[in-house]
Order: sequence, then C-alpha cells, then structure tokens
Amino acid sequence: MVMLMKYETLILNALLDSFERSAQGKKITPSEAVEKDYLPDGGDEVSPAGAAIQGRRIWFHFNRKKLPAYFNDTSARPKTEINETCLNLEERGLIEIHWVKHEKGNLIEKVSLNTAALSEAYRCLGRKPRAEAAGDVCALARSYSTGAPDWAASFFAWVTSRLGRGESVARYLDIGDMDRVKMLFQTICAAGQLVEETPRRIFSQRVLGNSKAFDSVAGALARVARDFHPALQNSGGEGGNWEQKEVLAELGLLDNPQHLFISGPLKFSIRDRIVDVAAFTPDIGLPAEIVRQMTFLEMNADRVITIENLTSYYEFIKKYQGCFLAIYLGGYHNSPRRLFLTKLRDYLAATGRAVVFHHWGDIDYGGFTIFNHLRVKCDLDLKPMHMDEATLLRYEQYAMPFDRAYAEKLRRLLAEEDYEVFHDTIRCMLEKGIRLEQECVEVEVV
Repeated sequence: MVMLMKYETLILNALLDSFERSAQGKKITPSEAVEKDYLPDGGDEVSPAGAAIQGRRIWFHFNRKKLPAYFNDTSARPKTEINETCLNLEERGLIEIHWVKHEKGNLIEKVSLNTAALSEAYRCLGRKPRAEAAGDVCALARSYSTGAPDWAASFFAWVTSRLGRGESVARYLDIGDMDRVKMLFQTICAAGQLVEETPRRIFSQRVLGNSKAFDSVAGALARVARDFHPALQNSGGEGGNWEQKEVLAELGLLDNPQHLFISGPLKFSIRDRIVDVAAFTPDIGLPAEIVRQMTFLEMNADRVITIENLTSYYEFIKKYQGCFLAIYLGGYHNSPRRLFLTKLRDYLAATGRAVVFHHWGDIDYGGFTIFNHLRVKCDLDLKPMHMDEATLLRYEQYAMPFDRAYAEKLRRLLAEEDYEVFHDTIRCMLEKGIRLEQECVEVEVV
C-alpha cells in the first residue's frame, strides 16, 4: 500500500465514495473499468489520464465545507500543500485538475476522478471496491442464513437481494467493515436461538469471545429485529417505536437478569412446593425460570392490574395490599411477564373465574402503545385505569407539553381502531398540548 498524505487520502476517498454512489459505480466494478474505452460525458476528447467509464464525471469540488484548510486566510501553506498533492495525483493518472479561470497553478476549482485508473486508486488506499465488498457480504449472508431462524434468514435474503441490485444496506451495516459485519451476523443468529433470558455481557463473551464486543453491534441488531422479527412486526405497529433496550429484551438480551414483581392473593407450586405470594410483604420477585415452571393453584383477587412504572406500583400495593393481584411491568413487557399473564389467563379460564384485568400507565403515546401491545400479545380483555380524559384534566397542572412531531404520532392513533378506548383522551391531549406521567396521579381505585 502506498503511504499517502492526509489530503491525498481525503480527496481519493471522497471521489471513490461519490463513484460508488453513482449509477455507473453500482453497475461496474473497477476491474471492468480498465477493460472499457468510454469517453467521459459523451465528449469528443479522451481524458488525459486515459479512457473512462461512460457516464457523468465524478467530481470533488473545493469549497470551505469540504476542504476548509484550502481557504485558510491566515496561512498559504495548506493551499500549497493541497495543490502539490493534487498535481502528484494527476501525474500518477488518478485525477484531473480543473483550475479556477485565470488561476491555473494557483486555485483549484474541482478535481475529477479518472475512472480508467480505479484499480490503482483502490490499491493506493488499501480499500476494497464496493462491488467486491458487496460480493463478500453476500457470500457471508448466504452462509449464515443456513439454519438461521426465519426472521434472520429473511434479513440475510434482503441483504443479498439489495446488494445484488447495487442498492444500499447502510441502515444496518457498513459493507466496508467486514469484521463488524461478521459480528453482526453472528449475533443475529445467536440471538434468534436464545431460549432463556441472557445478560448481554455473558452473551457477548459466548458469541464473540469478548464481554464488551456486543456493544458495537447492539444498535444494528436492534434495528434488524425491529424490521424483521415477527414479535415486533406483529405488535400493532408499536415495534418500530421501541427503544433499543426494549428490543433487545424482547430477544432475551438484558443488562442483568430481571425478576417479575407481583403482589396479592396468589398461590402457585414450583418443584412440588407451594408458594403463597400473600405471605411476602410488600411483594415477591420471581426469576424467569420460576415463571416458566410455576403452576397456578389459587387466585382469590377479583381484579388483576399491570402497572407500568415502579414508583406507582409500590404506591398502589401499599394502599391496596391484598385487594388486587398486582404485576409490575417496567415499561414494555418482555416474554416472562407475558408468559405469567397468559398462564394466569388460562388458569382463570379453566376455573371459570370472572376476573377483570386492568392496566395503569402513563397518559402518553408510550403508555397507549404499551397497553395495546399487552392486550394483543396476551389476548386479554384489558381495561385501562387512570388513563382517561378526566384523569388528564384533574392533574393538568402536572402535565408536560409536547412538540408537533409527538402530536402527529398521537393523531395517527386516532385513525386506528385498536386505540379507540383512548380516542377521547388523545383528542383532549391534542387540544391541550399535554401528556401526563403516571407518577403524577394519586393511587385511587375506580
């Protein structure tokens, strides 16, 4: 690899970036370029540097935004260095200089890439051509798709299809960073095969051999899951609004193991032992493994309530100890919480008990989508508590304003039948321009 000065690297990389984004760059590889004899821009003269790929020229314009050092008013040295750099690149046949009129040898207006010397430009930078990098990524995607979960296989097929058409996959990965691409593909497959909740650090060590390596691809994994994982795709549209932490939790990846906190008159068995939740004050925390193995024996509350925020949960069970079976959700609920609720639902249905399920959360976009996701995913006849117009107006002095973008998100819910129970509240929110957090509302059973 030729050792290049910083301006040579900057200018050549910028030109190659532009070439790869262009129509001809997406269709023709550098190795093909040297075999062709096209004129630039359909002109009558061949570029002094040699024959070029047919199509529009690839330019790098000199301006204060792209190359501020060239316009340094306090020192002429950067301009001189850049001019010498460009003259050297032109002499080597990599670019063609276009001088400002009447300023030849002094001021450069722009430079154009010699597309007949693409292979040499890539070699000088030690950079792999996009077409070659895309081919490597496609081959890797095909290898990882074998035996992958359906949603992961769909993503790998999408990557292969997009790159095969010369289209971008930059939302998820940089095809020029093969090491990170491989890490992402590894984590996608491994996350898709998790059968129990796993701390991120342990997952990272097991899959990538380093407890912190996963951090560099966690965001990309979350984006892939939002767009391809059925648990997020079939969430009434809410999956795309989940935070990264919530998406990873849906996959079973947590910062640390989490417990399900419950309070109320419930008895269940686990490994031939009976646990009476009412004997624990104020509540009990259940790890995911117990939730999977537990069998419900007795539930004497007439109402069940899921509560979004921890402070409100503890205020509620302090005031209504024993009257409800209360479950702390912690924002968007993950699989152990849903498993608990579906087990409870099935137990009550089998015993013929008529029990009302409530949910209490923030009076805001997130609170509404959490409610709907819980209702849909657990197939519950769920009723909101303290999430109505009257509550919003009663605590209006504690409410917070929102911007136009947030208002537009709320308006979209007005068009969805799934959110009809909140439509009056949403209209009031839009009229007042306010939203209300759950912690502002005093605990009161209605």
